[in-house]
Amino acid sequence: MTENDQLKTLKLLAKRYARATGQPQHVALDFVAARLGFPHWNALTVSAKGEWAPSEAQVAAIKAFVQRITSYEGTTFDHIFGGLDAITRGEVRGHPYELSTMLGDVRMEGDSWRIVLPENPSAAPRVEIDIKHAQTSPMNDRVLREEAIGIARELMQSVKARRFADWPRRATKPDAEGNVRHPFLEMEESNLWYCLHCNSEITGPQIAGNQWHCPSCGASPINIFPEAFWLEPTDEKPVPVQSRAERQEIEPIVSIIDPRPRLDLDSDQVTHLIRAALFEDATNASERMGASLAEIWVDDDLDVVVSFEDHYWPEDKEPTAAIEVAALLGIEIELEVTWSDPLFAWPGLGTVTQSTAEYTRLMLDAYRSHGATRTKDEI
Repeated sequence: MTENDQLKTLKLLAKRYARATGQPQHVALDFVAARLGFPHWNALTVSAKGEWAPSEAQVAAIKAFVQRITSYEGTTFDHIFGGLDAITRGEVRGHPYELSTMLGDVRMEGDSWRIVLPENPSAAPRVEIDIKHAQTSPMNDRVLREEAIGIARELMQSVKARRFADWPRRATKPDAEGNVRHPFLEMEESNLWYCLHCNSEITGPQIAGNQWHCPSCGASPINIFPEAFWLEPTDEKPVPVQSRAERQEIEPIVSIIDPRPRLDLDSDQVTHLIRAALFEDATNASERMGASLAEIWVDDDLDVVVSFEDHYWPEDKEPTAAIEVAALLGIEIELEVTWSDPLFAWPGLGTVTQSTAEYTRLMLDAYRSHGATRTKDEI
């Protein structure tokens, strides 16, 4: 390889590195020069005009470094959904781990500990330690923890490189006026952007520098728009995001967690359990209709009011299974009956059969006997 070819190769590698990291080309060139011992790219090119020339070993080292950053190429790596093929296993100081991705986040799972690097670059890494191992977890060792996070960051760099490869270059490289192109909204370019979540106004360089996550609230790129179209004329104007100094390393958030499943009942869960019990209480087709039509209200204390439709649920029938479910949940249940027009004439026909098909046949026969039926084929 000639000296000229070597410099061309270094420039190409710098270009790939710039695209993969979302940096300007000149920054990537200076980065390559620094790895070769020069203060900047111009110093490298001046030396190359003299006696110095990069060796094949130096070029190979730069190439290997860039390839490691863009290691997603030619693999089954899935930076969005992850999957079994995307799991990497290894050890950090003798402690085994599994490294994977999910929806842009990087997860490192160990024995009773895990590390999560969020897709949002301004969000702190999360270190979770299971409560049973709070005193003995290797994640209590700050040096080991930082080393593990560093391993996860290497995969995150590949995640970012894969993401940037799918984005237009203008999404990560503002022009002279600060205009950037949205990675998902086709051809939308602007030097000002707005967050649907927190109503912030964000400059092009700010949003590109934070990988299209809101610098204020962390909202994802799908919540960033070139106009605040959701605002009414009387609403407060968007607030500009304050410029930040060069971001320092973000300290991880270490927390002790209880990984056991926790039941926090809500109104939807209670409603489904009570209605399922009502179907269990139903003894014929008509009562099943009553269980389906019953209105179920759940208040803030999760106490329940069940309102039955009189035509389909006998007024004197007690829903014993529903009452038992409420007792198990430790909540109160109140029963009432309402009156309204039945869904079909002769609602009592459903009391003579368990079969919904049989009830339907009886109901249609009754309509036909009065000459008033209209099935789908007759409409």
